[in-house]
Amino acid sequence: MPNWCSNSIAFYQEDSGNCLLEAFYTDVSKYMDFKDVNGSHSDWVGNYLTENKIDTNEIYCRGFFANCELHSDHVLISMETAWEPLPQVWDKMAEKYGLSYVYIAEEPGMGIYVNTDVEGRFFTDRYLLDYFEIEDLELDNDTLAEFGERLKALSEHTHYYDSFDEVMKDFKDFGFKADNLESLNKHLERFKLEVYEYA
Repeated sequence: MPNWCSNSIAFYQEDSGNCLLEAFYTDVSKYMDFKDVNGSHSDWVGNYLTENKIDTNEIYCRGFFANCELHSDHVLISMETAWEPLPQVWDKMAEKYGLSYVYIAEEPGMGIYVNTDVEGRFFTDRYLLDYFEIEDLELDNDTLAEFGERLKALSEHTHYYDSFDEVMKDFKDFGFKADNLESLNKHLERFKLEVYEYA
């Protein structure tokens, strides 16, 4: 049973117009239906490759399509893939329509946090504090008394941040002096927490 990597891929045209995007969306969206196709589910990534005459033995393609959305300037595809992102697959998909793409992916078990959108055009997240249950932190009573309420405020959901300054806003009430991620995570070790940076 693999760890599943969550991926969002934005395919876009370098030039103006969206005729290629519409054709691409129509092509890919038919793989969103969950039904058997030749013994496999239609949302298996390999079905797309096979129908486009791409050898699935040559490209690692263990994953499935989860969602596909057409926007004015891009097509956003969500995929769940085994262990890691599948850029070789996305290269082939983009190549067919002359598109470019950027992606964001995370798989905590493998320590994968990747955002290739350097300009932040589609994906602005740069840091992540994963969801946690405060009861699972096993903090001593003194630590709970000092930081418990502030930790509860952070424990409600996963937090994504566009910058390190935004990260520090969440921890300003903790009294930490940290001017970089490494020093912040040293403070967070006592809570068994860690903020991750997208590469």
